Amino acid sequence: MPLEQLAEESLALYQELGDAVGIARSLHRLGIIARARSQFVLAHTRFEEAAARFQELGDRWRQGQCSTERARIAMEQGQFEQAHGLLEQSLLLYQELGDQQRLGWVRFLLAYLLFVSQQDQALAQQLAEESLAHFREQDNILYSSAPLSLLGLIHLEQGQMKTARALLEESLSIDKQFGTEAEDIHIALGRLLALQGDAASARRQYQESLALLFESNVCKENLAASLEGLAALEVGQGAPSLAARLWGAAEALREAIGAPMYPVYRASYEQAIAQARATLGEQAFRTAWAEGRSMTPEQALAAQEPEMIPAEGPSLPQPPATTQTPTYPADLTEREVEVLRLIAQGWTDAQIAEHLVISPRTVNRHTTSLYSKLKVSSRAAATHYAIEHNLL
Repeated sequence: MPLEQLAEESLALYQELGDAVGIARSLHRLGIIARARSQFVLAHTRFEEAAARFQELGDRWRQGQCSTERARIAMEQGQFEQAHGLLEQSLLLYQELGDQQRLGWVRFLLAYLLFVSQQDQALAQQLAEESLAHFREQDNILYSSAPLSLLGLIHLEQGQMKTARALLEESLSIDKQFGTEAEDIHIALGRLLALQGDAASARRQYQESLALLFESNVCKENLAASLEGLAALEVGQGAPSLAARLWGAAEALREAIGAPMYPVYRASYEQAIAQARATLGEQAFRTAWAEGRSMTPEQALAAQEPEMIPAEGPSLPQPPATTQTPTYPADLTEREVEVLRLIAQGWTDAQIAEHLVISPRTVNRHTTSLYSKLKVSSRAAATHYAIEHNLL
């Protein structure tokens, strides 16, 4: 049964029973689900209703939670002033309540807000560092991942690539340790690797973020960001028509969910668009963009294959989930072949995950898929297949 349906049934039951606490918590849970699904208007309504209920119950801590979540929604919708006010309100509340973990989290969100809105980069870095120090003092390794990732983004915007990469990789390592791998870290690493000129690795990071997003069907704003990052990469790889289609699909998605691009990324976005427009010509660029706007993200990614194969050189990776590379037997994708080769070399799932910079869960998904395609059930049988078909 879908999570939303369970939560709705829970709310209905508590309403029938007249359980005020259950009603408030169910509304809060539904708000979290709606925000994760990028249903921002519905999420905002749910959190407002929950906050009113918690106020009646005298539960100030959960009121603060609702304010923080409403701030995150306002941020996604580009309503930065409203988000700032809600976060300041939450900060004062948790200071009064003495909740150290929530204080560290709200400081991180304030830092993130200042960073993405380009209001005060110096203060953003200061707050992110304070948040990180706070979580480390509390020995809260899991929560330290968020400020680490943000500090990586801040240093990336400052052009400090080495520092940015170390911070982002540390954040990713923590997420893998706790099984909470986030697609936004892959997006950040994709940007970094693209700037360093490593197009193949950058593309793998974007594909990893897309695979996670398609699998979970949440955070559609990050799906748009992945398409935009991949599009900028493809301009530099000589595929401006593909880039325009991806941008068009991303723009349509952002409009549908009401999540505009953050100001901090606007300048590089417009620069890449100008490059594609100049290469293609205005009419061809507009045509490709319009085509992208009429496509789903999956369709836009599937349409990229012809342009992604250069006249000379190695085949480029295929888009996740829906596209398969015809050059491999049993309809194996390039990533599945990559995993198969490492399996044949005796690598464990953990070693493969570390080598490919993906989560063990993703490795398991690729392994399950390739076993099914090859009709085998063991590493030995998969290795035998790889040898027989010259895949090593």
